[in-house]
Amino acid sequence: MVDNNRSSTLILSVLFISSIFAFSSAFDSVEAEPVQVCCDNASVVDLFLLGSSSGDLSPFSQKLDTESSSAVIVNSITSQEEIGSWNMGQIWPGQVPESTWSFTIYYKVSDAGGAQVNATATLNIGSLTFSASTAFGSSVLPQGEGQLTFDIPVDSTSLSASSDVELVLTARNIVFSVPESGAKLELFWGSEEHDSRITGEIPLADLIIEDPIVEGSDIYIPVKIDSPFGLDALAYSDSIELRVNNVVVEGNPVETKNGDSIIVTWTWQGASGGVETVQISVSLSIQPSGPTLFGQTSFEIETFDSGGGTGTFYPQDEPLRTSGVGSPLSIEQIVELSDSKGKLKISRTTTMEIDGEMAFWMRWGMDHIGDTTLPSTSVLYGWNPGSVSDEERVSRNIESVEIEQFQREMVKRFRTYMTGINGMQIDSGELIGNQGDFDTISISVDLMGESKVVNHPLKLIFSSLQTVDSDERFYLMRTFTSTQSAPLWQDYSLFIEAKSTGLTSFADAELLESDDLSFRHSRMPWGEKITVEGEKISLSEDFTISLQPTKNILYGPVSLIAIAGAVLSVGFFMSLGITKSKHRRFLMFELILIPLVMAIYYFAYPPLFVGAGSGIVVLIWLVTSIASPRKFAEIETPQLKETTLPTIACPACETVNVVTSDERPLRIACTGCGRTIKIVG
Repeated sequence: MVDNNRSSTLILSVLFISSIFAFSSAFDSVEAEPVQVCCDNASVVDLFLLGSSSGDLSPFSQKLDTESSSAVIVNSITSQEEIGSWNMGQIWPGQVPESTWSFTIYYKVSDAGGAQVNATATLNIGSLTFSASTAFGSSVLPQGEGQLTFDIPVDSTSLSASSDVELVLTARNIVFSVPESGAKLELFWGSEEHDSRITGEIPLADLIIEDPIVEGSDIYIPVKIDSPFGLDALAYSDSIELRVNNVVVEGNPVETKNGDSIIVTWTWQGASGGVETVQISVSLSIQPSGPTLFGQTSFEIETFDSGGGTGTFYPQDEPLRTSGVGSPLSIEQIVELSDSKGKLKISRTTTMEIDGEMAFWMRWGMDHIGDTTLPSTSVLYGWNPGSVSDEERVSRNIESVEIEQFQREMVKRFRTYMTGINGMQIDSGELIGNQGDFDTISISVDLMGESKVVNHPLKLIFSSLQTVDSDERFYLMRTFTSTQSAPLWQDYSLFIEAKSTGLTSFADAELLESDDLSFRHSRMPWGEKITVEGEKISLSEDFTISLQPTKNILYGPVSLIAIAGAVLSVGFFMSLGITKSKHRRFLMFELILIPLVMAIYYFAYPPLFVGAGSGIVVLIWLVTSIASPRKFAEIETPQLKETTLPTIACPACETVNVVTSDERPLRIACTGCGRTIKIVG
C-alpha cells in the first residue's frame, strides 16, 4: 500500500514538473543581461530656438511654430541689452567634448542702409560659461534679410542630470547707418521659415537592448530608450529601426513607458528553431540630417514549436498611444431629422474606424477593465469590472463580457475616454455632441473579426437621439482634433450624410472655414440630403457644419414643392385662358422655365428663392400671353370668276378681301385682322 502511494506520488510529481517545463517553454526569456549598445559618445545635434525671448532649446524641428517669434530694436543703443535666452532644461548625463558650437539667428534690417552690431552669444553648459562676440566696428549687417552667426569655442566638460544648457544673446553699440524714420533691426526664431539654431555636441540618449522574450516561435525584442526627452524621443524622432541578422524587422512595434524610459518591442518571426545566435542592431535618428544613434549586440536564443505566439507582443504595462507616426482614423456619421409628436428629433450614428497603435491601445484596455494595478493617470483607472472575472481579464483575448462591460462604462465615461489628455484626444462634444443634450445614447464596439489583443482595426460606434429646437442654429460637427499633445492620429477621412423627412428641413445649412471638405445640399419631395466628405484631412483643419432644423410648412420639401407646383399650375392655366384665341407657340416655348424652378428646388435654395422663381416664371407667362398675336380660323375664299366681284387688300395685314357691294362709301371688316376698311370710290 505504501509502495503504491509512493508510485502515485512520483508519477504526479513528474507530471507536475513536465507541465511547468512545458509552460515555461511556451513563454520564456533568454538568459542574458540587458546590453547598452549606445551611446557613450556625444552626438552633433541642432538645438532649435523655440518660444518667446525666454524660450526653449529643442532638437525636434516638429515643434517649430508657423509664426516666428522676434525681438525688435528700433533705436541705436550704447548699453548692453539682453535680446533673449533659451535653455534646454533636462539634460542626459555624459561627457561634452571640446569643440566649436555654431549659433545662427535670422535678422532683418529695414528703413536703414545697414546696422553696425556688437552682439555677444553666451553659452552656459553646466557650471561653465563660453561666449563669442562680433568684432566691434567690423560687423555691419546690410539692409534686408540675412543670418547672424557666432562660433563659440567649448571646452571639454561633463554633464549631470541636474545640469542645464542655456543660450543668452545680448547686444550693445547697435548703430544704424543712413537711418530713415522707422529704422529697425529685427531678430527672428521659432518657426519653419526662421529656424534659428545652435549646433553642438552633447549626449542625447542611451539605447539598451533588453532580454529577448521567447513565445513559441515568436521572439519579442525590447529596446529601451533612456533620454531626457521622454515620449518626444519617439514621437518626434525621424525614424527608429531594428535589425536581426542585418534584416529589418517589419511590422508595428509595441511601445510602453517605464518611468522616464520608453520601451519599444518588436516581434521577430524569423527564428530557425532550436538554439541559435542572432545579431540585433537598433538605430534611432533624432533629426532628418542626423544624428543617428546606433548600436548592436548578439544574443543566444532557443525557440520552441508550441503553436507560436500571437504575432504581437502583449505588454504588462499600458502601451503608448503613438510612436510619433500617428494612427489611421476614418469617421462616418449618419444623421436623420424627423418630427416626433410635435418635436424635432436628430438621431446620429457615428462610426469611428481606428487602426494602428490606437487600436492596439484600445484592445489592450478592454482586456484590462477592472485592473487594479493600472496607474491613476490611466484613462482606464477606476473602471467598474462588472462581471469580468480574473480569468477573463489579461487573457490576451477580448471576451464578450469584456466588450459588454466596456460598452456600459463608455456610456458614462466616453467624454473622458475620448477628450482626456490620456485618452483619444478627440473632442467628443464637437464630434458627436454633448452628453447632457442626448435623450438616449448607446455605444458599441465592432472588433472586425479579430478578438485577440493584436494590431488589428476596430470600430467604435455612437448612436444618439436628441431633441432640438425648431428654427434654432444647430452645430452638427466642428473641429475635433485641435488638442493633440502628440501626433496620436494621422490625417483622417470624414463622411457625413444627413437626411430629413418630407415635412422637416435643415433650412440654412452651411460649411464654414474649410477648403478640404466638400459640401452638398439637395432637396427632393421625400426629404433633404446633406453630404460632407473629405480625404486626408489635416489635424489642424478648422471647419464648422451648422444647420437650422425646422418643421415650418414653408420649408418642408413636400409642402414646398406643392406650393411651387400650385403657383405654376395656376399661372399656366391662366395663360392658357388668355391665349384661347391667340397663338400659343411662344407660351409653349417658355415651359422650359419649369426645369429652372425645379433646379432651384433641388439644390435646396431657400423657399424664398423657390417662391420667387415660380412667381417670375408665371409673370413671364402672363406677359407672353397678353402680347401673343390673335389666332383666326382660315377662311375659305370661294372661287370666283375672273370677271365677277372686285377685291381689296387690307393696308394693315395685306389680307385680300372680296368687295361684294357697289355701295359707296362702303365699310367692310378685314377677314385677317378684323379692322374696318372704308371704300369710297
